[in-house]
Amino acid sequence: MIEKKGILAKIFPFWEKISEDDRSELLQGTFEKKFKKRDPVKSSNSACLGAMYCISGRLRAYLSSDDGKEVTLYYVNSGDICILTANCVIPPISFEIEIEAEEDTILLQIAPTAFGKVQSHNVEVENFALRIIAERFSDVIWSLEQFHSFSIPQRIAMYLYDEMNRTKSMILSVTHEQIAKALASAREVISRQLKDFEEDGIVELGRGKIEIMDKDALKKLICFEPHSLPQDRMCEPEVGNSRDLQGMCL
Repeated sequence: MIEKKGILAKIFPFWEKISEDDRSELLQGTFEKKFKKRDPVKSSNSACLGAMYCISGRLRAYLSSDDGKEVTLYYVNSGDICILTANCVIPPISFEIEIEAEEDTILLQIAPTAFGKVQSHNVEVENFALRIIAERFSDVIWSLEQFHSFSIPQRIAMYLYDEMNRTKSMILSVTHEQIAKALASAREVISRQLKDFEEDGIVELGRGKIEIMDKDALKKLICFEPHSLPQDRMCEPEVGNSRDLQGMCL
C-alpha cells in the first residue's frame, strides 16, 4: 500500500504552508494508478487527469498528427511530477498532449478537482505548478531544438547517451521502433544509422537491445563538429545528459 501522505509531503514544497483542510483535500483526491508498458495514459481527447507523480517506471509525452506521425515532447521518469496533464485547472495550458507508458509504471494521480480547489486560494501551490510547467517547457524546447538543429546521427547519439546515463547501464533494452518514435523519424532511417554505428564500433546491436561499446565516440557525435569535445574532458565522470554535454562542446 502506497503511503500517500509521506509522498505528497516530500514532493510538494508547499505542504506545510497550506491548511490541514487543504492537505486533506489533496490526500482524498490522490489515487494510485498502474499502467503496463505501452498502455495509453492520456489521449488527445481524454478527460483532464490532474497532476501526476511517477513513483516508478516511465512515461512518454508526445503530439501526434492526423497521419500518425509522433513528436516526443518530454519524458516523465521515476520521481518526476507532471502538471501539463492538469490543463483544465492550469489556465496557461491550452493544448492537448498524449501520454503513454514506456515501461510498467505506477503513478499517484491527483484529481483535477482537488488540485484546482487547493490551488485556487494558495499562491504557493500556483507558483509551484507554474515552476513545474516552465521546467517542462524547457524540455519541450530542447526536443524541438534537437529536431531542427541536429542531424540524425547526433540525435541518435543523444538518445543513447541519455538512456545510458538514465539506466546506468551500457546495455539498453530498446527497439529501433522506440528510438524512431522518440526522435520523430522512420524506423528504417534509425536502423540504417545504427548499423553504421555498429560498423564504426560504437554500438553492438541485438534483438531488442543495444550495447554501447564506445562512450567517447558518442560524446564526439553529440557535439556539432566530430572532434569538438576537448580530449582532456573525455575521461571526466559522465555528464548528466546530452543537453549538458552540448554545453561542453567548443
